Amino acid sequence: MTDDSTRMTWGLMMAALGGGLGGVRMVTRAVGHVSGTRREAREALHRHVLAFEPKHPLNLQRRTVYEHGDDGYLVIAEGMTQTFEYEFTLARVVHDTRPDMPVVPPQPMAPPPPVAPPYQ
Repeated sequence: MTDDSTRMTWGLMMAALGGGLGGVRMVTRAVGHVSGTRREAREALHRHVLAFEPKHPLNLQRRTVYEHGDDGYLVIAEGMTQTFEYEFTLARVVHDTRPDMPVVPPQPMAPPPPVAPPYQ
């Protein structure tokens, strides 16, 4: 664990069901990165989760956001016939073989990048 005054690079991680020819499985990916203290990264993750608009289910009836642990959130998106779960967590980057490469979400269901807070 890091103290809250040390500036580092943090990954904003999202886990959701995904898949293809190999079948459905849990897929985790970075949906963005933040440089700053742990507190600043948690705030960025919080803004990101609140701005997240899931593409599934298509006919969204209800969206509930739960705080999950110290550095995470669970989003439950309920539709008419299906419910989808999205888990967001904060992860400190400890090594990257290609830090020069931008993070590109591999699937179209990726949420928008973190947004600025609506008020200060």
